[in-house]
Amino acid sequence: MALPFLGEGGAPGRRTRAWPVSLLSLALLAPTGGCNEENKPGAAPPVAVATTPAPAEGEALGQALALTEKALNKNPISTAEARIARLSPDVDVVGSVAASEDHLAIIGPLVDGRIAALNAGIGDVVKKGQILGWIESAQVGEAQAQYLTAQAQLHAAEANLKRETDLVERRISSAREHEGAVAKAVTDRAYLKAATELLQAIGFSDQDIQSLDRKGYMGGRVPMRASIGGTVVKRYVTLGQAVERATDAFRIADMSRLWVLLDIYEKDLAKVRMGQDVELRTEAYPGEVFKATLTQVENLIDQHTRTARVRIELDNPNGKLRIGQLVTARIVGNPKLVAQEVLAVPRTAVQRVDGKPLVFVKAEDGQFRRRVVDLGGSGGELIEVRAGLKPGDVVATDGAFLLKSELLR
Repeated sequence: MALPFLGEGGAPGRRTRAWPVSLLSLALLAPTGGCNEENKPGAAPPVAVATTPAPAEGEALGQALALTEKALNKNPISTAEARIARLSPDVDVVGSVAASEDHLAIIGPLVDGRIAALNAGIGDVVKKGQILGWIESAQVGEAQAQYLTAQAQLHAAEANLKRETDLVERRISSAREHEGAVAKAVTDRAYLKAATELLQAIGFSDQDIQSLDRKGYMGGRVPMRASIGGTVVKRYVTLGQAVERATDAFRIADMSRLWVLLDIYEKDLAKVRMGQDVELRTEAYPGEVFKATLTQVENLIDQHTRTARVRIELDNPNGKLRIGQLVTARIVGNPKLVAQEVLAVPRTAVQRVDGKPLVFVKAEDGQFRRRVVDLGGSGGELIEVRAGLKPGDVVATDGAFLLKSELLR
């Protein structure tokens, strides 16, 4: 839970609104803070934007930008002071979306052979049981021959058993001959069962076997079928390729249930536990928060990064999240832990360019400078700034995205 900004003596930090200018120019400054572009006659004094990587001094960006009065009226820019605030121990970290290994399937040939046809490619949505491709193999013909032979032998054995039973009842045949007919029928029935299971093992469905019963030999091809419904995320084979039973042909992911993988620094592990609520945000849907639950915290620490892998599971019914997509995760802190006093700014003040967090700092002359910051934990609407700002610095909050948009033009 976050408390309000605290000024000296505990006074709340102030917020100010947009600047009353007719034309807001954004010009990038040299490291000395000077502006290289002269103002045009009749234009308002420029508002400059420059980079100051934390904790070093400013850095020139070498481009000029401008915001019109119309843009400012549509998206007014507010400001707030960086102040000492008490934050609950939330953890903010960047992660990526991954397929759930519990909803993932690898499909491959069940016989040695050659790829005769491919019916699905990367990105295709398939249903369970759908044919993804065909394998041409001599083993398929042999399996069909065994099945048809076993079927014919069983038919003959059952006919002989019926005849022997009739003869025994009429006392024409001996009991010994009848017992032999029974044994032969039982044996042939077992052979047919084994031949049927072999067909199923190499990819024949019940419908395929029924067709084989009606039509006889169906050729030397067998289908590869999707074992789950989902999206084809990988295809490893090409037409005509020789394959074996151990060859992976397709990877299918059920996109309705996904994982998000996060790497948590060792210093933050005390704030993380299974069952915590997690809020996920993406650049693709900036106004939407995806709710999830932390399901696993690994016990191993990576010796190079000093991080532990954390896993989050969430539903994805609308398919908005995609495998490989970057997300910003906020692991909601335990409210029972003691809140820390840190330098903080509103979350809306923080923008990201090329993955680096930054804020727009307002100087005494009304100019703004883009400044890279080092972020810490967060609580409520506030986020800790470990480096790059000092108490009292005024930063753009609501509308800061407009400054970022102009910089990225």
